Amino acid sequence: MSFYETIDRITADAGIRVWAKSLEELLCKSILATFNEITPIESIPQREERVIEVNSELPFLLADLINESIVLHEAELFVASRCEPLEVREDYARLKLIGDRFDPQKNEPKLVIKAATYHDLKVERQGDLWVAEVIFDI
Repeated sequence: MSFYETIDRITADAGIRVWAKSLEELLCKSILATFNEITPIESIPQREERVIEVNSELPFLLADLINESIVLHEAELFVASRCEPLEVREDYARLKLIGDRFDPQKNEPKLVIKAATYHDLKVERQGDLWVAEVIFDI
């Protein structure tokens, strides 16, 4: 996926760096990148929908949204392969996640991500782009 890369400078954890043209796109791409680190999302059909909603200030909004997504994965084995912003501000976001349940018979497991941390968390504008860095507890 060309909208993110893994962060290699971390020894015991994992991380991603994501870039997008808008905050809405950045939030969605960050969630999709997280799910793609759990399992390749191109193999996930778009059969089910979930809505997540978070009130937080940036940059914590991003980590909190990712953590809500991880809760969905842990509780329901849900994996999103598409994300649509429903309402996004710098202190609130409501997103629709579209995907399916993880099936170990069909989907390749990659990382077990426990949480997105606040450590070295970044959400910032760099020129025409929004850029995020997120470190995961694995």
